[in-house]
Amino acid sequence: MTKSTDVHDLLTAYQKQARKIPAKGVYASRQRQAEVQAAHTRKIMRKRRRSVGKSNKLGCRFTAEMRVALICDMNFWRWYAAPTASR
Repeated sequence: MTKSTDVHDLLTAYQKQARKIPAKGVYASRQRQAEVQAAHTRKIMRKRRRSVGKSNKLGCRFTAEMRVALICDMNFWRWYAAPTASR
């Protein structure tokens, strides 16, 4: 049979281990945390607006209407610039 002190010690150790310790924040106040998060969000949104990758050379997305207008314009100039003998 175990000693009562051993059971008590185990219970105390478990309670200490299970006790929630509040996490320490890196910011001085809640207001400062919100300010930093808002600045980060602004930075990310600005990056997204300004980013230009291989598929986004013009810095904007092509809609279906823009693609149709571009194709029509290319066809017009191809026909207009072609030699008169092939018309």
